[in-house]
Amino acid sequence: MKKTMLKLMGIGLTGILVFGCTCPVKAPETAKAPECPECVTEVKNELAGLKAEVEALKTQINQLKVDVANVNEASKKALEAADKAEKASQKAVEAANKAEESAQKAETACSEVRKNL
Repeated sequence: MKKTMLKLMGIGLTGILVFGCTCPVKAPETAKAPECPECVTEVKNELAGLKAEVEALKTQINQLKVDVANVNEASKKALEAADKAEKASQKAVEAANKAEESAQKAETACSEVRKNL
């Protein structure tokens, strides 16, 4: 029993020493920001300039998107016009072929009429 009491007392004493004697740790000091207002002003000015350039580029990109849309629409209309022209050309060829056939028939008919006279 003495051994058990000694062990318990040792554990208790160890606990008291470990938790009771801990010293608070000082937080590390935060580094102060360097004081150079000229540097900060220069960086802010450069940043503002870059932001203005970005906005200008965004505007140019939006304008290009509009231009591309207009070009796409114009090319679509040009393709449609080319298709219509091709169809009209085919109809003209067919009409010319029919006219040639009619001319040959008329010539044949004239030849037969002359023979009969």
